[in-house]
Amino acid sequence: MSTYLEKYLESIANLPHEVKRNFALMQDLDQQTQGTMDKLEQSSRAYLKRKAKDASVADDRALQKIRDDFKRAMETGDEKIELAAQTYELVRSAFDYVDKHIRRLDADLKKFEAELEQQETKGKGKGTKASKHKENGKGQKKSVRASELPPDAAPRLFNVDIDMPIDPNEPTYCICNRVSFGEMVGCDNPDCRVEWFHFECVGLTSPPKGKWYCNECSVVRKKQGIIKK
Repeated sequence: MSTYLEKYLESIANLPHEVKRNFALMQDLDQQTQGTMDKLEQSSRAYLKRKAKDASVADDRALQKIRDDFKRAMETGDEKIELAAQTYELVRSAFDYVDKHIRRLDADLKKFEAELEQQETKGKGKGTKASKHKENGKGQKKSVRASELPPDAAPRLFNVDIDMPIDPNEPTYCICNRVSFGEMVGCDNPDCRVEWFHFECVGLTSPPKGKWYCNECSVVRKKQGIIKK
């Protein structure tokens, strides 16, 4: 990025000097043209004054000088116009060059932002997946299914302080679509759509013994004949 910027700045570094030089030259040409036009006006007035006194007087040298001054003024004017056109092209080219690099830089920035957003999305996806199975740290839980608890073992309870600030990126669970809190139980159907449930949302007051299935999975299992009537 630094090399790219350095090349860009180097390419336009001389632009102000070139434009300033061209304007100085145009000012000089303008002064020359004005001086020539003043002389031309004086010569013309003098020539016409002499001709007015005596029309037969031939002053070829004075007439030739008038023609030369007029030609010189025209040439200086043409040179000034050419220099002005050159300056315009110089500024226009510089503008196009700057616009081109701005568009290129804008495209590079958008590409960088897209890549950064993609990386953040991947990172969030991994974090959500990991947190759904194992969460470590203060105030977090390590979840187990009811079937993984020994029959006589005391239930593992998960308590979350409800006054803790809610992380907007924290995954949600249960049919209530809320974050994890209190005691939770996992459905033993590996294809369960929800997987984890709050005790209070499924009417549990203590960990169930053996395997446990949510209402939705229980209905599906009954339809498939897995659970005997």
